[in-house]
Amino acid sequence: MNNTEEILFKLISTGLEESSDYCIPKETDWQDVYKTAKAQGIVAICMDGLQKLMPHQEITIPDSLKMKWIASAVKQELTYTEQWEAAVSLAKLWHDEGLHTYVMKGFVLADMYPKPKMRVFCDLDCYLASEEGWCADKGNTIVEKTGTAVDRSYYKNSKFLYKGLTVENHHYLLPIKGSKKTKCLEKWLRTQMELKKPQYIGDSYLQLPSEKFNAIYVLAHAQEHFFEKGILLKHICDWAMVLKSYANKVDWNEWTQICQEYGMLSFGYAMSRLANRVCGVAVPFYCPADDEGDRRFLDDTLYRNVRVNAKHSDMLTRIDLVINMFRNSWKFRLFSDTSFMMFCERRVWGYLFDKNLA
Repeated sequence: MNNTEEILFKLISTGLEESSDYCIPKETDWQDVYKTAKAQGIVAICMDGLQKLMPHQEITIPDSLKMKWIASAVKQELTYTEQWEAAVSLAKLWHDEGLHTYVMKGFVLADMYPKPKMRVFCDLDCYLASEEGWCADKGNTIVEKTGTAVDRSYYKNSKFLYKGLTVENHHYLLPIKGSKKTKCLEKWLRTQMELKKPQYIGDSYLQLPSEKFNAIYVLAHAQEHFFEKGILLKHICDWAMVLKSYANKVDWNEWTQICQEYGMLSFGYAMSRLANRVCGVAVPFYCPADDEGDRRFLDDTLYRNVRVNAKHSDMLTRIDLVINMFRNSWKFRLFSDTSFMMFCERRVWGYLFDKNLA
């Protein structure tokens, strides 16, 4: 572990209230620490950790860098507040029309952090329900009446911009085309989403899915990211908060069985080991050791080279995605129950020929 890694991990664990007794080396490249923290989506977490450590030891950071770091954290918090207000407004709009807004990831995960605003926010992923069942299309129609344009081009979810908030309104929870196994997981997740007694995030109509749903869905979504683009330390922090929040609320033996059935167990073990190593949280179940796999996982997270085309057309984005996936073919061998070529065949067949989305 190099110096920047070590300091980052201690700042994260301190910011997440898992440790507080780390002595930071005097010879620290703070510019590199800040640059990595920002790229990994953890700048506010690290700033909070730094503020907790500074009263107990002498830490010298250039004033210009300190101000840049504070500005980045404050900007993130302001963005979170703006996005939260937009999400609350949207959920009320749908609620007034008889729809329930279930939130996936995003604000659900932020609510698990010591301070929700320390989690960097991207967009709102939601799943709509009414007395008649799941109803993404009805939600889109309601939004369009406000003058908002809705993009329905992707089968998995519609997309629109509401008061500055990017919203993905899901028809499906997962990319199910071409995979019978994923379709089965999709059906299982839908049965687990609703709580017997509705629970909301803060003073809003944004509904929480069940703990069992989150413990599987958050991992499935992170695995999808890992194979296609790679993940960030932000995702590992998210999983750490799931482990901490649900330690005594989820049947982890059942979780293990479900992950095994749907090809996520080796990935789930790796995420959990790194949640302990990076964030300091306790893992509430047994994880077999895999130091070599963890190192490759961590190196990919921190140091990978991702091809990104400057021209953001849909076709070029898809080409970059395919190229990145070929570079990531080793991940399927270590962290999946299928080969890379089988995965590609399923995706191609699914997009071209799979019309059965039931």
